[in-house]
Amino acid sequence: MNDDELSTAVRESVAGIHSATPVTQIISRGHRVRARRWAPGVAGAVTVAAGAALAVTTLIPASPAAASHPGTARLAAWTVAKESNGDINVTINQLKDPAGLQATLRADGLPVIVNFSGPMFGGCQPYNTSTKTLGAVAQIRDNDLVIDPAALPAGAGLDIFDQPGAGYRSPGGRLTGGPLAIGLVHVSQRCTG
Repeated sequence: MNDDELSTAVRESVAGIHSATPVTQIISRGHRVRARRWAPGVAGAVTVAAGAALAVTTLIPASPAAASHPGTARLAAWTVAKESNGDINVTINQLKDPAGLQATLRADGLPVIVNFSGPMFGGCQPYNTSTKTLGAVAQIRDNDLVIDPAALPAGAGLDIFDQPGAGYRSPGGRLTGGPLAIGLVHVSQRCTG
């Protein structure tokens, strides 16, 4: 017996059998059963993927110019660390990448302008204040700058700049306290973002 003969014999043996259930109902039930089998697996896969995405975004710090960093942004030129009390510690090793430093500080919610070629950008207006208030906002110690954003007066932002010609490099490539300077400016979109 060949394949054609076998097919004919099977077809003739079941020719008299008819189903009372419509074909569409059978197909629909098959889809529902398959969906119930897949749903827990799909839900589990989605949960695992969401957990992995959360872990990656939590554990891998964003680039300094990207978004807010959860702890510390480290570069050869500078390091920014946000403390649990809200203070922001900036260690400057080289007067490089002021735009990256500015973006990192802004991501931490600090209205700031950073310029390593002299004071204040042309679009900024100085904010007149006392040296006592300025000292409460930020303190410079050697190559470290400790900023207390809560001490900023209303409507004021921070201007971080160098003092050109101050001979700011030591043999280790670190800044001394002399060349780095701070001031306050009026907050504006053009100046402090």
